[in-house]
Amino acid sequence: MRYLTDFAESHKNIVFKNLGVCEVDNVIFSRLSYLDFSAHTGKTIKDTAESFEYTADADLDKSNKNIIKTEELLRILGTTDRYKSVVISDFTELSGFNDTALSATVFKIADNTYYIAFRGTDDNITGIYEDAELAYSFPVPGQVAALSYTKSIMNANEGKFYLGGHSKGGNFALFSYAFLEDEDKERIIRVFNNDGPGFPKELVKILFAPEKSAKVVNINPEDSIVGRMLESVGKHVIIKSAAVGAGQHNVFTWITNGEKFERAEKFSAISEYMENTLTESLETISSEDMRKAAESIFGIAVNGGIASTKDINKKNTKGIVLALIQMLKSEDNGTSEISDVIKMLIKNLLDSNEVEKLIADSITDLKDKSDFRQQLSEMIRKYNKD
Repeated sequence: MRYLTDFAESHKNIVFKNLGVCEVDNVIFSRLSYLDFSAHTGKTIKDTAESFEYTADADLDKSNKNIIKTEELLRILGTTDRYKSVVISDFTELSGFNDTALSATVFKIADNTYYIAFRGTDDNITGIYEDAELAYSFPVPGQVAALSYTKSIMNANEGKFYLGGHSKGGNFALFSYAFLEDEDKERIIRVFNNDGPGFPKELVKILFAPEKSAKVVNINPEDSIVGRMLESVGKHVIIKSAAVGAGQHNVFTWITNGEKFERAEKFSAISEYMENTLTESLETISSEDMRKAAESIFGIAVNGGIASTKDINKKNTKGIVLALIQMLKSEDNGTSEISDVIKMLIKNLLDSNEVEKLIADSITDLKDKSDFRQQLSEMIRKYNKD
């Protein structure tokens, strides 16, 4: 199987003049935006790769592995004819209340052709929580800052632009495009939302007429979760990943096939479940209940021993279900508060056809399976009564 770095190597001698920006290039630029280019604005990728302060060997074990992979990608890009002359500019990072509200980078691909890349969230659970915030708060400060940044870049430079980002960054690209003046929209070549959330349904109807959605491309792995949140617009490209479940959110697992990603026939069952439950079923839920739901899900993940998306797998489903049971016990004892949203999610999960298989796979190492199954059965009975 071939991935982002393989594409960079295989296309190293093909300059952008002979092959324009493709969907894999888009993801590469989106991923590069996760690096700190504050000391490299105005430099080419070649010069940046040669002078970048890479993660020291002593810090490898405690560093974000995807950042290290991105640094490795930068090294490769700096040696290629295709990327070495791309100029990095206008790196910005704005702090929010308790985290980075916006981080963005401009890549000048050729004369009068630019890619504006918005950084998204990484694979830790806090990052996923930030994505969920988009479901109950609109607009968030980062969206407004992204629009202002896009306008300033377009005002300062003539030519055509690509907008894009991964995860939350993809949503920021969409938001920026939606609120541009029509004359600026004409200067946008393509908007790439790489597995990022959409918008509330009522806003999509207002902001995105069919003709204004034609330039939007959503790239989602078949197990997409974050990318199925809220209502999407534009074209959907469903692709294959070497990972499973939430791990597919990591672009380094996306399988390339030439200038495109390997196509999948359809979204998986888990992705469809998330789409149906978190988008269609929650359309009438208040913003406050959505906030409580996000906080509750975050608590379930933490109590289930999940620190990042790589921790979400069949083996620790046990921890998640045990956390749910403990939460329900606390609710019965009057020591916690579970929103109606969480109750609905639990009921939908327990009603699904896959739950028995899911539980069977996750409790193979439990000593007392009968007690666990009894607790699960009690939970099912409790919510089937509601």
